[in-house]
Amino acid sequence: ELAAKGPVAWLAIAGAWLQTKDDTSASQVDLVVHMLQNFGLLLVIAIAGIAVFTKSRADGLQQLRTSTSTTLSTVEGGSGTFVRRAAALFGDGVETSKAAKKESRLFEAPTVIRYESDQVLAPHFDANRSAATEDANRGGQTLATLIVYLNNVNSGGNTRFGKLPAATTVEGDPNDSKLTIKPKMGDALLFFPADANGIFDERTEHEGCAAVDEKWIARIWRHEQRVPTPFGLSDSELAKLS
Repeated sequence: ELAAKGPVAWLAIAGAWLQTKDDTSASQVDLVVHMLQNFGLLLVIAIAGIAVFTKSRADGLQQLRTSTSTTLSTVEGGSGTFVRRAAALFGDGVETSKAAKKESRLFEAPTVIRYESDQVLAPHFDANRSAATEDANRGGQTLATLIVYLNNVNSGGNTRFGKLPAATTVEGDPNDSKLTIKPKMGDALLFFPADANGIFDERTEHEGCAAVDEKWIARIWRHEQRVPTPFGLSDSELAKLS
C-alpha cells in the first residue's frame, strides 16, 4: 500500500526524471532503471522509518501502563464466548455464527489485563487522529472499546473519563466531578473513541486509576475494517465461529 499509494512511487519517478532530464543520451530504458533503483532505495528507507516509528509508539504506549496483559488469539472457551457476545452487541443483537464471523473480522483479538496494587493506566485515547495512515495495518480507526470487568474491586481501580462530567446513574467515585466507573464483576463498559465516520473524539480520553485491590478486565477494540493478524483473529479462528 505504501508503494502503490504513498509518496515512494512518485518520488522514485521524480528522481529518475531529474537524473535523466539533462542527459541527451538517456533512453527510456535508462529512465526505468533509475526509477526502479530509486524505488528500491526509497522503499527500504520508508520501511525502516515506519519500523522506528511503530517501535517508538509502542514503547510510548507501554510507558502509559504499569499493568500486565495477554492477548487471546484463539476463540476457545471464555474467549470465544466474549467474542460471540461482543459480535452480537455490535450486530443485530442475536448470537448467530454468521453475525459473529462478520463482526469479529473487525475486532482486535481480545486482551486480558491485570492490575496489581498501585498499577495504573495513564490518561490516553483509544482512537488516533492519524488512524488512516498510522493504523492502516490494524484495521484503521478504533470505533469502539468494549471492556468487561472480571472481578469486583472494592478499592481503587476506577475507570475515569477526565473530560466528561460525573453521572449520577453510574456507580463511581462520589467525590470526583468527572465520570468514573467502579469495576464490578460482569459489568461491561462500552464507549466510542471515534464516531461512525472515524472522526476522533477527544472527549473519550480515559485512564485506569491506581489499583488498591487486584483488578482484572477483558477488552475488545472494534475497528473500521478487517483487522489482520497478528492484531486480529486469524481466518482459521474466525472459521470456528461458524
